[in-house]
Amino acid sequence: MMNKRKKRRYVPIVISGILAAAAAVRIAFLIQLSGSDLGEILPLDMRFYHDLGSAIASGGGLPQGGLTFNPLYPLFLAAVFRMAGDGLLAPRIIQVLAGILTIWLVYMSARMLAGSPDRESSGSVSRGETAGIAAAVLALLYPQFLLYEGSLLATSLVILIMSASFCTVLWMSRAVSGGEMRLFGRSVPPEAAAVFLGILIGAGIMGRPNIFLFLAPLIAAWFFFIPERRGKRWKVPLLYIAGLTVILAPASIYNASRAGTPTPVTSHGGINLYVGNMRGANGLYNPPEGMRRDMRGLIEDSRAVAETTLGRKLTDAEVSAFWSARARERIVTDPGGWLLLLGRKFLLFWNGGELGDIVDIDLMRQECPVFRILIARFALISVLALAGAILVIRSSPGRWPFIIFLASSMAAIVLFYFNTRYRLPSVPVLAVSAGYFIAWIAEKISARRWKEPAVAAAVVALLFASVSGREMFEVNRSATYTFLGNHYMSSGREDRAMESFSEALRLDPESVENRINLARALSRAGKNEEAREYYALAWKAAPDFPRLALEYGYLLDEMGMRAEAGALYNQAWNSGRRSEMIVACKLLSRMAYAEGDGDTARMWIRRALELVPGDEELLRLLQRLEG
Repeated sequence: MMNKRKKRRYVPIVISGILAAAAAVRIAFLIQLSGSDLGEILPLDMRFYHDLGSAIASGGGLPQGGLTFNPLYPLFLAAVFRMAGDGLLAPRIIQVLAGILTIWLVYMSARMLAGSPDRESSGSVSRGETAGIAAAVLALLYPQFLLYEGSLLATSLVILIMSASFCTVLWMSRAVSGGEMRLFGRSVPPEAAAVFLGILIGAGIMGRPNIFLFLAPLIAAWFFFIPERRGKRWKVPLLYIAGLTVILAPASIYNASRAGTPTPVTSHGGINLYVGNMRGANGLYNPPEGMRRDMRGLIEDSRAVAETTLGRKLTDAEVSAFWSARARERIVTDPGGWLLLLGRKFLLFWNGGELGDIVDIDLMRQECPVFRILIARFALISVLALAGAILVIRSSPGRWPFIIFLASSMAAIVLFYFNTRYRLPSVPVLAVSAGYFIAWIAEKISARRWKEPAVAAAVVALLFASVSGREMFEVNRSATYTFLGNHYMSSGREDRAMESFSEALRLDPESVENRINLARALSRAGKNEEAREYYALAWKAAPDFPRLALEYGYLLDEMGMRAEAGALYNQAWNSGRRSEMIVACKLLSRMAYAEGDGDTARMWIRRALELVPGDEELLRLLQRLEG
């Protein structure tokens, strides 16, 4: 008995060591990232969030119209920037702290899912504690968590919210089963926990709607059906909904006032649904032909197509409805093909492949050596979690909370599309399931019951061969070199930029963006003839891309080919996209002025002012032209 008590005494030391190791890894990461070129690189989505957060912190408002982005992260950045300035270190420090807290929550969740109150009160190390330690170690060694903690994206905060929500639901589930909810030695009423959970889920919806919008109603239904005392059956779910409403109401009211519809959060879900379910979709993020890959570009292009198709201006909600209707039409007309697509996305969720959409982890490993000690791959977590899920559903009292969170995580991928960033919030739940399996195996081996672990090992091997370890896609590394090329362009290192963009084009020769990037770098380096060649190739592949028309036209204008440039400027003017139309007006005015046609030059500036009345820059330009 004394030996068992000594073993149990080591558990707090072990989990403290895991958290200390997590802190050490993150300190090393911040130091290495600060000394690397990558530390200052902000790709498109990160730059958007940084600039928006900075604008809000300095007193500027949100962009015009309804919310076309998830508002949690820019509001978080605004709060941080207001207190610490708009540097990158402060949000990263908060995000690595969130990562450490996530590991502790994973430990607590696995301990509750696998443990039982009577076993944990004994002297021996319980199955719950073994599961918690195993799950925490997997979370510590999983490199994607650390990667996104250093990125200016909502991912690390969403992972923390997911972990805290799962832990809270398991906590409440144990209380319903006869346990007592205690926090820092004090009893916590279920009603207070329900409000807190509603606030958490609401914040999750503001950060990653595609997961939490499924999760929110499932949790409400679970609250209703769990065995509660009669007469209080509605109290907990109503308080949970109240917590949700407190967080979501401001965004809904804002959207109603700006866009005419009380959308809970962002209004671009329709195009995401279509991308994931259109004909030719393969379960990965591949926008329709002619649309840009970055999210801001996709939103603008999807609006332009919808408005051109319907022949009128549309609200954000109408654009989303347009693409949702197209997705439904594809589903109805080809249900068999759609079901096969869903099956592929289900396998992609469990597959060990990692598909980054913004930050490349291989590049980060080169720049930050600390990543080399983080050896847990998703294929390992996935196969252990799959086996653990079978055991949890068969025997754990916390099966329903687990099922709810796992089903919501899978639905976010299966109904839309797969990439690593969208799957990451589910990893804490999967790590808990993997920890459950490891603890079960350890318990059977400790009892010298060899048959069950042998069967389980065979099942794991089969799952790895058929699901987790399968190669289901080839990672396109051209994005890595595009990422580097953009950095070198921003720092004025055109030679290095051309090398990076050339390699990106070699790896993905059909990419319009790769052709444009190389043409842009060549143009800035003064190699106009070569730049024109790549702009022409890009234009041939994407003639309806108005920003490309402006860039290509500007190069031709500089080369003295004004007739061709004017045709491209006019095409951008006729695109119906306001930002491109304004630039086209300025360039057409500049061209007319260079040809000595002052009347036409002034006409184009007046047309631009019709789009943005009162714009100071345009008014000054018009004043000079009139003078």
